[in-house]
Amino acid sequence: MMETIVISLGSNLGNREFYLDSSVRHLSKKLKYISCSSTYESEGIGVFNHPNYLNRVIYCKTNLSFTSLLNYTKKIEKIIGRKSKNDLSPRVIDIDIIFYGERKVNRKNLILPHINFAKRPFVMVPIYELDKKMKMKLTKKFKNFLIYTNISSKLSGNIVQKVS
Repeated sequence: MMETIVISLGSNLGNREFYLDSSVRHLSKKLKYISCSSTYESEGIGVFNHPNYLNRVIYCKTNLSFTSLLNYTKKIEKIIGRKSKNDLSPRVIDIDIIFYGERKVNRKNLILPHINFAKRPFVMVPIYELDKKMKMKLTKKFKNFLIYTNISSKLSGNIVQKVS
C-alpha cells in the first residue's frame, strides 16, 4: 500500500535553490511526486549569524518502508554534499521526513511525526499552502496552530517569507 508522506527540504549554503531542486529530482526517482510548495526563506532557529535558509515541503506517495525512506534521504544528502553533522551548523541540504502516513515511530534515528515540525514555521507554512492547494482537510486544532505559529514567528523575529 502506498503511504502519503510529507518531506521538508532546507538549504542555507551555496546555491540554495539548486540544492532544493536537486533534492526534488533525486526524491522523484523513488517516490511518486504529488506536489511541491513554494520556496520560503527564513532564519535558522536557535542559531545566530548563519545564512538564511530556503525551504520547501513536498507531498509524495511511496511504497518504501520508513526505514528505507530515511536511508534514501540520507543518501541524497550525501550525494548533494552534506557533511554528516548532527548539529545546527549550516548545510547545503537538510531533508526531513515530517509525516509518513498516519504512522507514529519512536526510534533512536527517526521519530514520526517529526518531533519539531510544529515548532518550525518554515515547515508549517508550506504544509498549510499545500494542504489548501490539494484540498486536504486539516483539523481545526491544526489550523488554529498554524495561525498562532505564523503570528508568534513574526513576533519572535523568525519571519517566513515566500520567495517563489
